Amino acid sequence: MTPLAAWFPVGERPTAIGGLAAAITLAGVLLLSGGLTASFSQGDLAAILSAACYALWMVELGRHMQTHGAPVATAAAQFLGAAVITLPLGVLQGNLSLAAISDAGPELAVLGIFSTGAAFGIQTIAQRFTSASHAAVIVSAESVFGAVGAAIFLGERLSSTGAVGAAVVFGSITLLSLTTDKSEISKPAAAD
Repeated sequence: MTPLAAWFPVGERPTAIGGLAAAITLAGVLLLSGGLTASFSQGDLAAILSAACYALWMVELGRHMQTHGAPVATAAAQFLGAAVITLPLGVLQGNLSLAAISDAGPELAVLGIFSTGAAFGIQTIAQRFTSASHAAVIVSAESVFGAVGAAIFLGERLSSTGAVGAAVVFGSITLLSLTTDKSEISKPAAAD
């Protein structure tokens, strides 16, 4: 969705290779999730809406980073904004208590530092050097690493269709990285 989000509202036409890599990635992610044979649910609709919002966010983050730089400040502002919006919802909807936070402390630290802080911080820094469409294809590897992590740590097994999907996603990332014209990569703005 990111190439479309960059093209229609912003006018950033995707390159032929970028569009092809995005389409291949979509096919790979569909295969990784079980293909189109599974029934469509409300959760799927929520995931599609979330993906559309994420695509718009990636476009705006890329534009911001290429214009202003300051990746550490930008990442910190994103985390603070997310906390301000979601913490009250957690208090109202969840079972949030100091005891629950204390019990989940180690898991929250790993999730907050590595899965969120480091990953999105690195993405924010990297978006100074590439387009949002290219970043979206590269970030799609998250689904592959999630499936591999589930297999290693939770004992889940990847179906043959899912394995083909994972290979297709990696293939699209490889295609994009091997064919990216260095003139397409923008110069970074002011450093942090």
